[in-house]
Amino acid sequence: MLVGAGAGYLYYVAARIQYQHRADTIGPDFWPKLILGLVIATCIYEVAKLRLIGGRRDVSGLLDEIVEESVQERGDAGPEAPAERRPLLLVAGIALTAAYVWTIQWLGFFLATAPYLAAFIALGGYRRWLVNAAISVLGALAMMFFFMKLVYVSLPLGQGPFAQVTFFLMRVMGIH
Repeated sequence: MLVGAGAGYLYYVAARIQYQHRADTIGPDFWPKLILGLVIATCIYEVAKLRLIGGRRDVSGLLDEIVEESVQERGDAGPEAPAERRPLLLVAGIALTAAYVWTIQWLGFFLATAPYLAAFIALGGYRRWLVNAAISVLGALAMMFFFMKLVYVSLPLGQGPFAQVTFFLMRVMGIH
């Protein structure tokens, strides 16, 4: 109930955001109000469920059952087995991410993100290369569309000829 009340207050604050409304665009109050509305709705649902059903149902045994089924299906050693450590993969992932951050301003969001996703997926051990390429390209395009068209986040465009690729993709996706 406290989370719902806090979200209600923040929704009230977000509803008072003043801005110059532009036609065919959502305002800066849209996303905070949407998220807070979902939080409020979730809190109302949970409070109503607790009132109607009563106390909490114990689900701790459910997780154990899921793990046991997974062990039986896959033949794993189970949760008691020590996890395999791969420090070189960790270092490679950190280096890959650092290279991504270093190149994104120069290459632009799409041209840096698509190879980054492909390399990260390959680093994780996935070897279906055509699927990897499709996921990487479509994932980078989907993120670009979502952030630039729906959320209005300014992503790095790139420099020189790389910026032209970004501008082309923006025109194709209807991003202004």
